[in-house]
Amino acid sequence: MATKILTIETATRSCSVCLTKDGQPWIIRETNSQAGHAEKLTLFIEEVMQTANVTLKDLDAIAVSQGPGSYTGLRIGISTAKGLCYALDKPMLAIDTLQALAFGAIQQYNNPKAAYVALMDARRMDAYVGVYDVNCKCIKTPYFATLEPNSFDELLEYSEIDEVVLVGDAVAKYQENCQTNPLKISTVQLPSSKYLAQLAYEAYQQQKTVDVAYFEPFYLKKPNITKPKPKF
Repeated sequence: MATKILTIETATRSCSVCLTKDGQPWIIRETNSQAGHAEKLTLFIEEVMQTANVTLKDLDAIAVSQGPGSYTGLRIGISTAKGLCYALDKPMLAIDTLQALAFGAIQQYNNPKAAYVALMDARRMDAYVGVYDVNCKCIKTPYFATLEPNSFDELLEYSEIDEVVLVGDAVAKYQENCQTNPLKISTVQLPSSKYLAQLAYEAYQQQKTVDVAYFEPFYLKKPNITKPKPKF
C-alpha cells in the first residue's frame, strides 16, 4: 500500500497543501498571497482529501515546512500540523524550507556538480540562505546574511562544484549585483508543498519524526520587535 503523507507549506506568501504518495506529489492546492493563510490552509486540506477520496485517518504522516520564513506563516502551518497529528495520532515530519526550495531548482537543472543556493527574502539586501548539492544534502548550514556581489564565489573553490544555481524570492533583487560566474537563475521563486514530497517521504522512511508537543519553528533570525514610542 502506498505511503500517503500530507505536506503543508506556509513559510512565505505561498499557502500550499499537497497529498503525496510514495514521495510523489498527488493532489495539490496552493495560492500565492500575502494574507489569509489560516482560512485557506484548512480549506485546501479539505479539498485535497475530498478530491483523493481518502480521509485524514488514512494518512501515514503529516509534514510541515519548518522555516525559516514568515513568523506568522510558520506558526499557522506548524500549529495546524500539530493539531492534526494530535487528533489523528499521526507522526509529524519537519522539513527545512530552504532545502525544499533548493529541491525545486534541482528538479529543473539536475547538474551533479552545481551548488544550489536557496535565497529567501528577509528585506533590504538581507536573505535567509541555504546551500545544497544535487542530492539536496546540506553544503552549508542555513544562515542569515546581507548579500554581497561575491557572496558565493567561495563555493566555486571546491573541486566538486562548477556552477552556482540561485533559487528563491530574494534572487530578483540580487541577481544584477551578483558577480559569481558561472551562474544560473532558477524560475522557482517560492517554496511549495510539492517540493516537500520527496524529502518528507525520505524522512518518514528514516523515522525522522519530531516531538509534536515541543517542536518549534526554525526562525533562524529573531523577530525584530520594537517598543512603541511614548505618547507624551
